[in-house]
Amino acid sequence: MKKYLLLCIVLACICGQTLQATDLKITNVRTLNRTEVINTPISVMFDIQWDNAWHNQKNHDAVWVFMKYNGYYNNHVKLLPKDYKVLVNRSGAASQPTIEFSEDGLGFFIYPQKNYRGSMNFKLQILIDTEGKDIDRNKLTGLSVYGLEMVYIPQGPFTLGSPDPAAKEKAAFYKSDSNGEPDGLITITSEQAFTVAPTAGSLYYWSRNPMYNGDQKGTIPEDFPKGYEAFYIMKYELTQGQYAAFLNSLPDTDTFKRAAISGRTYQDNRGTITLVNGVYKTNTPNRPMNYISFTDGLAFSDWAAIRPITELEYEKAARGPDKPIPAEFVWGTNTYTNLERYVDSSGELILANNWDESQLNDDNRDVFGASYYWVMDLSGSLWEKVITIGNPIGREFKGSHGDGSLRFGSATNPDWPTSDNEVGGFGYRGGGYYEMGTPYSDFNPHSPIGYRFYGAWSGGPHSIAYGYRGGRSSH
Repeated sequence: MKKYLLLCIVLACICGQTLQATDLKITNVRTLNRTEVINTPISVMFDIQWDNAWHNQKNHDAVWVFMKYNGYYNNHVKLLPKDYKVLVNRSGAASQPTIEFSEDGLGFFIYPQKNYRGSMNFKLQILIDTEGKDIDRNKLTGLSVYGLEMVYIPQGPFTLGSPDPAAKEKAAFYKSDSNGEPDGLITITSEQAFTVAPTAGSLYYWSRNPMYNGDQKGTIPEDFPKGYEAFYIMKYELTQGQYAAFLNSLPDTDTFKRAAISGRTYQDNRGTITLVNGVYKTNTPNRPMNYISFTDGLAFSDWAAIRPITELEYEKAARGPDKPIPAEFVWGTNTYTNLERYVDSSGELILANNWDESQLNDDNRDVFGASYYWVMDLSGSLWEKVITIGNPIGREFKGSHGDGSLRFGSATNPDWPTSDNEVGGFGYRGGGYYEMGTPYSDFNPHSPIGYRFYGAWSGGPHSIAYGYRGGRSSH
């Protein structure tokens, strides 16, 4: 059974040594010089495989692939978006992959061509852009290839909020009348700028406390990602295995800032990362990464050349173009009747009663807790940290991508928030798991899509119930 967002870390060298975990697998990595296989610049050859891939009329999944040279500093590999090769296709002719390089050359998406459902398994050869780089054997002898499972969210309009009366005092978005009162829901139809205001036809929301619910004002600039344009989002939450691999890639001095695993109750509350002989390890690599601050998540995003997502993108990824129903959860109903996805007594996020993710379809999303686009665990596992429109810091976000390099363990994008203070530019959506046996409420462990009572609160840097997932614009 596939359980989580999967990041396969391959610490590889020319002799083919690998270290891998989880069932997205990137293995058998080696670098090739001009005399091997093809007469090209330096290239990297590796195997990649993952399960439950799809490409249907609605959308597709993908893997974001990026590479790091051996060494801690300025080590993100820039790729050449040409002359790549699918050397071997082990999953059949129907699974032909599309490979789409990012404009900045910091990675590529690989996904199945249309009308496919099943496993993907290929041997690839990718060229390295060495222009202006001094690439010695040492850098190549520790080159690593990484992958993040993503879901493609296509361009198109979508509706915000929730039509139930209780949603107003949960700070849900709505269309305002001339007095700032709800006058139906509002649809995002473009990436054009708009202003939050208590005026007829404007986006607005109730707020009891600006720090938690938002300041009820401000222009949302055109370059703030609103969810109309296509984007990718991590299919699963960041996992403890992924975060341990990230920590292992950092200089020792940076780990003091990013390795928040020493709290007194960390090991008692689903935390499993340990430091053994100078290496971060976990016996449960697929468990969601809790106790992660927003700045931890931003550092991971910068390192992986992705970005945080916005609260508008969160609603798009959850609901898609469907019309909202009252108190709707991400799986398309307002009940838990059929839900088989939950955190068990051991702290694992499971699919109960022998369900398998390969069985997921549009008619049984409420069994898997999957969103309209089949994004997993947007509610019910850990709170989703998202860029808010509820304060000026959040509204400054322009959607820039990480460049693969950190500064003293921190993200370097000037448009990203920089702190975890209570008015720090982000907020929480989706609800989170606090402890087994706690009665269900509108924040533990599931929160309806439109509810955003904590949509502007940027506090609580480390908690059992706080997680992270990032994304990337499709262009």
